Amino acid sequence: MSAPMLRKPSEWCRILRVNALRHLPGWHLLGAFPDNEPDDVGSWLLHANGEALLLEVPPGLTVDDVAAGLDSMGVGLRYVTASHLHEDHFDPDSWKALQEAYTGTHFIHPTEAKAGSDTLISLGGEPLWLIKAPKHSPSDTVTVFRGVAMTGDIELGTLDSVNGEVSRATKAASMDYLRGFEGRTGYHVHTIVSAHLNDFRQGVNWPLL
Repeated sequence: MSAPMLRKPSEWCRILRVNALRHLPGWHLLGAFPDNEPDDVGSWLLHANGEALLLEVPPGLTVDDVAAGLDSMGVGLRYVTASHLHEDHFDPDSWKALQEAYTGTHFIHPTEAKAGSDTLISLGGEPLWLIKAPKHSPSDTVTVFRGVAMTGDIELGTLDSVNGEVSRATKAASMDYLRGFEGRTGYHVHTIVSAHLNDFRQGVNWPLL
C-alpha cells in the first residue's frame, strides 16, 4: 500500500479558502485555471435571478467549462469581463471563443471605463459595480456584487506592487478612490477575494483597507 500524500500547510490553507469561496451567495467558482495550481486564476459566474456574469477569462477556460457551469445553475450568460488585461486573467483566444459561442452576451473589455470611475450594471435586477482603479496594471477593475469585492491582483493596504506599470501617484489616487466607494454609493462591502484566491477576508472594514 502506498503512503498517503502529504500536503504542505499552504496547500491545506488554499483548499480551505476555496471551499469557503464556493459558499458565497451568488458567486459560483468554476475553478482555478489553467491547472488548478496555487498561482492559477479563479474564474467565476456571478448570478442572480436567471442571469450570470463571467468574471475572469484565463488561459485554459473553455466554452464547455462555462456552459457546464451555466447549465448546473440554470442561468443564462448576460455579461463577460475580466479584472485586467494581464495574460493570466484575460486570454484573447478564450475571449474570442466565448464571443463566438455567446453572440447575445455583452462583453465588457477591461479598458472600456476611464480611471477613477464606477460602472453600475444590473444582473438579474441586482446591482453589480465595476470600479476602475489602476494600481497593479492600467486596466485594473474591481468587481463588487452582493457585498463581495473581487480585487484582481490589486495589493490592498500598500502602494507597493510587483511591477512598475502604474505610477505611484496613480496608485495613491486609485487607493483613495477605492476607499471612497462605500461613501459614494452607500453600498457596503463585507468580503474581499483576490483573483488568485490567495486573499480571502470576511467582515472587512473596506475604507480602512
